[in-house]
Amino acid sequence: MLDLQAVRATVTSIAREAGAVLMQYYDRPHRETVKGIVTDIVTEADPAAEAVILERLQAAFPDHHIITEESGSVGAAAAGADYFWHIDPLDGTANFANNIPYFSTSIGLSGRDGRPLVGVVYNPVADELYSAARGFGATLNDRPLRVSTTGDLQRAILCTGFPYDSAVNPNNNLREFWQFMKASRGVRRFGSAALDLCYVAAGRFDGFWEADIHSWDCQAGFLCVTEAGGRVTDYRGEDSDLIYSGREMVASNGLIHDAMIAVLRQAAAMPMPVL
Repeated sequence: MLDLQAVRATVTSIAREAGAVLMQYYDRPHRETVKGIVTDIVTEADPAAEAVILERLQAAFPDHHIITEESGSVGAAAAGADYFWHIDPLDGTANFANNIPYFSTSIGLSGRDGRPLVGVVYNPVADELYSAARGFGATLNDRPLRVSTTGDLQRAILCTGFPYDSAVNPNNNLREFWQFMKASRGVRRFGSAALDLCYVAAGRFDGFWEADIHSWDCQAGFLCVTEAGGRVTDYRGEDSDLIYSGREMVASNGLIHDAMIAVLRQAAAMPMPVL
């Protein structure tokens, strides 16, 4: 049986190390590599930070399986592992490449069922470290986090993101974005799903939705939201595997959650945008 608080402490240290690596490359010219399409990029900082994370995780947890954005599957074989790490060394690479100070390192641990157990998200520019362990609450730099108390969607500030291929993908979140713009006080698009979720946990955003992201984008932030008293479901308002994989995610303070699900149902009934 894992000591989740001990794991949390170890991962906090690893995330800070990775963040220090990112800061060595930040606010200067970058070398970019395109991954498939021009909007999906990697910089020299992504693999550098990932190398630190992988080395430390494999040393501390040699029998765990690791899933990373840049390297794929690493560590113990998935078939025999009881625990799975979900790693994004640099969530918000496009921001980082343009020296925009909104990006993070995200490290999440789940069991075989995909449910998150430990999560750490670190924004090294702001030196803000969000962490959570199941049953032990969520913190920002060791201060307890609680979601907002906004109970009316019309007064809520929300956040979302769009797929890399939004220019050609008809399921590009534009229908949902339009409906939420009309239904809420405002919608933000900041470019790091991991941090966006932590902002929900911290009460800075009242809600978040996004589809077609990955487990490494959302596992750690997911746990921060729920441990801060929030609610996370798929677009139908259910607890399903779609959440843990990042296929569909709605995160909120809980008070506006049903209203957000209603908006998503309304958006789903609209025709696809013509591209």
